[in-house]
Amino acid sequence: MDPSELLSRSRSFEQGATAYEEYRPEFPDELFEMLSTVSGNRLSQRVLEIGAGTGKATLPLVVRGALVDVVEPSAEMVGVLRQRLEATGLSDRVHLRAERFEDVDPSENYDVVVAAQSFHWADPVSRWSRLASLLRPDGRAFLFWNGWALNPAELDLAAVAAAYDRWAPALDPDIEDHRGKVGWAEQEVAAVADLELERVERFSWPWHLTTEDYLSLLATTSQYAVAPPTVRNGLFDALREVLGERVLLDGRTLFLVVVPVLPR
Repeated sequence: MDPSELLSRSRSFEQGATAYEEYRPEFPDELFEMLSTVSGNRLSQRVLEIGAGTGKATLPLVVRGALVDVVEPSAEMVGVLRQRLEATGLSDRVHLRAERFEDVDPSENYDVVVAAQSFHWADPVSRWSRLASLLRPDGRAFLFWNGWALNPAELDLAAVAAAYDRWAPALDPDIEDHRGKVGWAEQEVAAVADLELERVERFSWPWHLTTEDYLSLLATTSQYAVAPPTVRNGLFDALREVLGERVLLDGRTLFLVVVPVLPR
């Protein structure tokens, strides 16, 4: 996506934090167990979390013993996360900063850096060099994304495609997972001299939703948030007719472990 579209879509998250918290999926418990195992004692040190949103990864990290420095540019997202931390009595384990990843002082160093559903919004020119500068030599960065696709055995995907062709040909339908397949990250890190990809894992999970909740989920994603209301409303009305009352999604989570390249 070009820089202007990247900016427009990233700014869509300045609003809608309550809906994001309600409708976006949690990350699998197995992911955090793996993260804890790979991190070892590092997780007990300060952890930097990039673009924490409403805390879908923050709270699972904290209950596993992490002390987290959060940078999140959306004040509304920070507000929801603060409420969640206060409600669970975990506020003293998280330092909230309403900032972008690009605002973090590159001289700071962390044993663990986490980006959950967020690293694709960081500045593509500098994100990898900045990540490398923030990681200690034996540090670990964990980048992960949830994605989903409509289950082809349960739903008429041809009818779904036709609805998009008519109402929103510029939008990507959930006929295949275009969120959890983040091949760009694997390709980009391979071109960075200071970092290397240590591990790639994928998790799969079924997700049953009412159609109304599914449409609310779509509305929390950037391509729908920035779409003209007439396009979005027309598409959603068409999808209500096509999908019926409930949908089954094939949920997927991509999990990457990135490490510094040590001098040889």
